[in-house]
Amino acid sequence: MHRGVSPVAITLVIAAASSLTGEVLCRAFNQRRQQFKVVSSVHTQKDLLQQVAEHKPDVVLIDAILEQNSAAGLQALKELRLAHSSPCAIVLLDCSQREEVIQAFSRGARGVICKNEPFRVLCKCIRRVHAGQVWAGSSQVRWILEALREGQSIHIVGRNGSPLLTKREEEIVRMVVEGLPNREISTALGLSAHTVKNHFFHIYNKLGISNRTELVLYGLAKRDSPEGVDPFEHSGG
Repeated sequence: MHRGVSPVAITLVIAAASSLTGEVLCRAFNQRRQQFKVVSSVHTQKDLLQQVAEHKPDVVLIDAILEQNSAAGLQALKELRLAHSSPCAIVLLDCSQREEVIQAFSRGARGVICKNEPFRVLCKCIRRVHAGQVWAGSSQVRWILEALREGQSIHIVGRNGSPLLTKREEEIVRMVVEGLPNREISTALGLSAHTVKNHFFHIYNKLGISNRTELVLYGLAKRDSPEGVDPFEHSGG
């Protein structure tokens, strides 16, 4: 551990598009040693997988472009999740690209951030994701909701394959994915507004999430997850 680093500093593995970009990020994070500790900076998909397995960081920051391949970063993200070793993942990308944003969340990202954002915003993103929140801008959330409405129904299961949610809770999740507000969910199911709110409380508690946006993001990630694997589970603590 570097001298002066706080024991509660968030540990990071950075997968940058180039050695120069990685060096710039490392220097910037070193200026905030009480908050962040870079344990490794890599530039290839193979090295990223190895370093995450070795260091088990709290957060991994992945450029969508690795080895001059625009798909390598997102492929590495998918491999991390399939290996059941993925920490909280944040993808650096061009946020004007709708498909990249959707793919990032579908492969297990907990946040996406534009490459042109100020460094202070990146730090805020890392802290929020490490705290268990999802980071996405309003445009990105809108794209995700659109993708969910076009996609298949959701069936959320635990690691042993048993359902995490009751049939009624899954029905409510499906309606949320379709974009229905609480009032329309209440009318469609013949339930009081209070009962619907109680169902949301239990759903959030079971899935370990805190709001509606995280619920739809969870649903998107779950569609592309291996059976029985929680797409938002992470080993970094």
